[in-house]
Amino acid sequence: MAKLYRTREGDITALDTRTQLTTVGSETAPGPLLVPQGAKFIVGVIVTAIQNMAAATGFTAFVRLEGAGLPNGPETLAVAAGGVPTATGGNATCGAILIPVNFPVTAANEILIFGEMAGTDIGGLGMCVTLVFADKVGGNGATNKTYTVEGDITAVDTRTLLTTQGSVTAPSSVTPSTVKKIDKIVYAVAGNGLADGKQTWFLRLGGNAILGGEQVLALGSSGRIAVQAGSDAAPAVMKAIVLEDVDINVNPSDTLTVAIEGAGDDTGTGHAVITLIYA
Repeated sequence: MAKLYRTREGDITALDTRTQLTTVGSETAPGPLLVPQGAKFIVGVIVTAIQNMAAATGFTAFVRLEGAGLPNGPETLAVAAGGVPTATGGNATCGAILIPVNFPVTAANEILIFGEMAGTDIGGLGMCVTLVFADKVGGNGATNKTYTVEGDITAVDTRTLLTTQGSVTAPSSVTPSTVKKIDKIVYAVAGNGLADGKQTWFLRLGGNAILGGEQVLALGSSGRIAVQAGSDAAPAVMKAIVLEDVDINVNPSDTLTVAIEGAGDDTGTGHAVITLIYA
């Protein structure tokens, strides 16, 4: 069969709250999103999100997939991060990204799509998600499970553990019993720009589950200088990045730690969301 695409979108207005995406623009009641007949996998998730910049703060965003159409249980994926130092003006655009995955599905069963905003209440968030269905596994042929955590980074040069997932306050950090490695990392990290300077961000993966010792990966950078009096500072908008083929070996059924650190100058509070895609 050819690939099939199914989309839902919506607005997220409450912090740390699962918000179901149920519409498709002019289609206000498209009905349940059922796994198409013949489909065996979700082989990609196309997603975009943007904040309305109504509050001088920062946020992260991620998507949840749930329902009987996912026999291996729920999955979560990082979507975006951003912030704004002033709520009196600004505009931005954020393109969609394709996250390659292999999630087994059960035909004719429903999948529920939820968006969630974490960090600090930015005001409102718009999100659009497309699921890509196929009848055969994609990529390297391995099925995937996900682990997503998010958090705020409030001090420079400080190792900050990410331990929450929005409304899920204590997601399990134990690696699934069926996996051998971290295949991909999906992430977004941004500062709210409430202080002048420049800052780089990096990820630390540790714990007994990570073979070969702690792994440290560069993620991105932020910078800010105060604008002239009477002007509005531009918002920070970062769509998620997909690091393919990271190939980090893990012990199954063991615990890991995910930490973020910002080095350089303190540019305000940073906000990070990280998804590990196991294979």
